[in-house]
Amino acid sequence: MARIINFWSFICALLCVMFFFIAFNHPALFNINFCLAMILFFVGIIGFFGINNWASALRSILTVVISAGLILVTGFIIFIGNLFS
Repeated sequence: MARIINFWSFICALLCVMFFFIAFNHPALFNINFCLAMILFFVGIIGFFGINNWASALRSILTVVISAGLILVTGFIIFIGNLFS
């Protein structure tokens, strides 16, 4: 089960990156992207239990790094946006 979570959390992290670039055209979507990145971060942590080889380890590490990066960048954008509104 954890191996399936590992794979799908990586795929969803890549989709969340694409969703991040779509959110620049519709700024209200940044909040949704922030919540998705938070969920993917925790699911990526759970995916560490499904590590069998170096490929699954790399997938888990990339999932956590991508989602943490999205959390930081999207959170910064939301924070700065709220300061100027």
